[in-house]
Amino acid sequence: MTTFHLDLGDGRTEALGSVTKLTLVGTPVDIDTYAVGDFKSPVPLWGSVVLTRGEQRHPATTRWAEDVENTDTHQDIVLIADGRRIRLADAYASTTYHLDEDDDPDAFAISFTDITTDK
Repeated sequence: MTTFHLDLGDGRTEALGSVTKLTLVGTPVDIDTYAVGDFKSPVPLWGSVVLTRGEQRHPATTRWAEDVENTDTHQDIVLIADGRRIRLADAYASTTYHLDEDDDPDAFAISFTDITTDK
């Protein structure tokens, strides 16, 4: 199982509990397979992914995820997976999930306009 971190830039990183439900252009894709593959596309691969947060939560991630569907929060983000950097272009939190009584979201879906991998 791959360990993932979310990087919002400017030192705002957070270890993730899991990354699931990656969908590219409407097709489900296994995130672990994508992370270790050498995928390239001549056109943007838009899609979405669900991030489940770990125990240590960065306040910047909470603020960004809670601003669901706000077009001002669109930004490029990076998922770091075992030395690889998966870039999600023009990403934003499209849905949040609260699994307990506290205020911060426990998981959130991210929508994006393209995905690329740096080795």
